[in-house]
Amino acid sequence: METKSLDFLYLESDPRTGQPSACICVKPTGTQDYAGVKAERLVSAHCMSFIELDAELRRLQAELDGIRAQAKKKFYQAEAVAVAAGA
Repeated sequence: METKSLDFLYLESDPRTGQPSACICVKPTGTQDYAGVKAERLVSAHCMSFIELDAELRRLQAELDGIRAQAKKKFYQAEAVAVAAGA
């Protein structure tokens, strides 16, 4: 069974504000429905034990940690460019 993954979307200049903005999205990769829930809404694989569920939670947390690192880098780079432009 395929599982969903989280992804990071970053805009250098949000059209609404002109400032950097970001969000987290779900990558559409699921193909199997589960208990009446459509595959595109599932975030993890079907888990038959707590150990499997815990592994999925750890996988998702690792993805979020990676997204946090990406976001921190992007936002701090944008901030540094803005400060340099104002100096």
